[in-house]
Amino acid sequence: MTVEPLLSVTGIETYYGPIQAIRGVSLEVAAGQIVTVLGANGAGKTTVLRTISGVLNPASGQVRFQGRDIAGLSPDRVMRLGICHVPEGREIFPLLTVRENLMMGAFARRDSEIGRDLHMCHGYFPVLAERASQRAGLLSGGEQQMLAISRALMGRPRLLLLDEPSLGLSPLLISQIFDIIRRINREQGVAILLVEQNANIALNTADYGHILEVGRIVMRGTCAELLEKEDIKEFYLGQKTESVRGTHRWRRKKLWR
Repeated sequence: MTVEPLLSVTGIETYYGPIQAIRGVSLEVAAGQIVTVLGANGAGKTTVLRTISGVLNPASGQVRFQGRDIAGLSPDRVMRLGICHVPEGREIFPLLTVRENLMMGAFARRDSEIGRDLHMCHGYFPVLAERASQRAGLLSGGEQQMLAISRALMGRPRLLLLDEPSLGLSPLLISQIFDIIRRINREQGVAILLVEQNANIALNTADYGHILEVGRIVMRGTCAELLEKEDIKEFYLGQKTESVRGTHRWRRKKLWR
């Protein structure tokens, strides 16, 4: 018997006014899986996440979560169903304290385990416990990213949408945050759809990947397979092919063009 994926996106097309941002994008995320979408600035990566989370409505196509069509639902209804979105730029509440920001993530909950989940977030990011009463706008960029991820976890998601978690961070902080992302996936069983420009760390974190260019998926496969593709090595990992003489490097057209 075929198991239906946790998230299934089929042929979505989304516009900003008259401008078409994504063109027939299809992808799936299984329960407990990490899937990444890679692409340059303007490729449409953020639009894919915004369409899934309800910030934008697709002009056509289907978004199914746990077997239910959620295309066109408001963001708060999508969140209540189990999809939490960590947007590009973090978008924390700068004038609220760290603890207040975390509690905002649990605004829709009425269960008795909010305290347990708060303790869980502090376990992943101890600095948030140390800064609990500090205004969130005074945190460093890395700490704000930790807060944004933790705020989403307070919503008890089954699927976490992460938009450029490495943006503006030092290599050391990127490594630390991605270690925690892997732990969250492994220990909490949360599926993750990860949008990234840092192809190296994304492909070494995720199980499956999609390459997005000008609003279209142009290549997909397991991350192990993508890491071996010459186009990925050259255009996304910076591993240029040497000429026969070994002294000159050359750039070729991508095979998917």
